[in-house]
Amino acid sequence: MTKKFKWQIAANIFIFAATLTGFYLMYFRSEGLLQDKGITAFKYFTVQSNVFGGAAAAVWLISAIWGKGKEVPRIVSLLKFTAAICLGLTFITVMVFLGPLYGYIAMLRKANFFFHLVIPLAAMSEFVFLNRHEISLKNCLAATLPMFAYAACYLTNILVNGGARHSLQYDWYSILRWGWGVGVCIFAVICAVTFGIAALLRRLNCILHK
Repeated sequence: MTKKFKWQIAANIFIFAATLTGFYLMYFRSEGLLQDKGITAFKYFTVQSNVFGGAAAAVWLISAIWGKGKEVPRIVSLLKFTAAICLGLTFITVMVFLGPLYGYIAMLRKANFFFHLVIPLAAMSEFVFLNRHEISLKNCLAATLPMFAYAACYLTNILVNGGARHSLQYDWYSILRWGWGVGVCIFAVICAVTFGIAALLRRLNCILHK
């Protein structure tokens, strides 16, 4: 077992443990801006992406244990990559959009400290520095699918419930506060940013492992 593989094991244990901690705080303890207790918290892309990241870390660890320290299958690395991209989008969205809109203190309190900062940075760093499988541009494109699916469901939910333009009950991210045209453009930009994050992390990983 190489030193890098040991670091990868430690990183995935950390991501999984941090996800459990954040999930506990969110599910049982946290209330506040863009936070819900219980099952309703899963309406947020943040929660979905972090649970995805924690599950991907668990799958990686199980694969590593099953393989007795050998390289995990490429499909597992692709799963980890997709999770890292979703988490990277969560981080960028908070830093660029939600932070200025609602305030960084509100965005980095309690469970959101783990979900918006700690876990995204850990997942992206783990991929950039420790991933050893080749990632193609097609894989980068595929990594945008979770965000695209979430955007489609988000907008459809608002339409089905009467197109509530300013209601936080359905538009909890305030995407449509400037109208449908701007809202759709925002989601289009987010999908493009998601691909950009994927391409950037892929490039950084390639540079470090030449």
